[in-house]
Amino acid sequence: MMFTTSWDDGYADDTIIADLLEKYGCTGTFYICPKQQHGNVMLRTEQVRAISIRHEMGAHTIEHPHLTQVTKEVARSEIVRSKEWVEQQTGKPCTLFCYPYGDTNEQVAHLVQEAGFAGARTVEQFAFQSDGPFYLPTSLHVFPFPLRPVLNRRCVDPLRRAKPHLQRLNIPLYKWRGWLPLAKALFTHAYETNQPWFHLWGHSAEVKKMRMEHVLDVFLQFVSTHKDVEHAPNSAVLHA
Repeated sequence: MMFTTSWDDGYADDTIIADLLEKYGCTGTFYICPKQQHGNVMLRTEQVRAISIRHEMGAHTIEHPHLTQVTKEVARSEIVRSKEWVEQQTGKPCTLFCYPYGDTNEQVAHLVQEAGFAGARTVEQFAFQSDGPFYLPTSLHVFPFPLRPVLNRRCVDPLRRAKPHLQRLNIPLYKWRGWLPLAKALFTHAYETNQPWFHLWGHSAEVKKMRMEHVLDVFLQFVSTHKDVEHAPNSAVLHA
């Protein structure tokens, strides 16, 4: 089984994630965007280049729009220019794309393919294989679980969205008590059922804000104890 990770937006904290991945022999695909997100510090060009030596870099548009909510011409420009921008930043070909907000449809996916990308990632979770290279899903988001840390109805969103998938996968109820036990249970399920891959994704700024550095470290250490797990970038799992 392959283990892959991906990290969105291009925050300066990606450097911390890159170091943590390397600590356990893991690798990542970093989908970067030049637009500042949520007031966070973004990666500088020299940081992008340093990460690209050790990890894979992908495009994530220029302005981070909902691609299904803009005109076809704007969507095409965002996609094409982001590929060019990443290649200028890294000095390497950029073959992967990530849809902002996971927002895509047949037209957007076609534009991504037309721009010369080999594949594109969504934000779908609880998957261990893909229906196609331009609809690459993920297995788990690095985000507080079972409750979102807000004081409104949205606090139950993580549990509400995950529940049908966890029931489908027969993940024991006691594993739902926190992100780390859930992550271990999902990885174990994928490993023991010989799935093609396990795909962890997140945002480095969120990991820091939600104080999840420790549980992420523990989970990566847990993954590293398993034999016959190949650590691979997103490009390696497109056709797995």
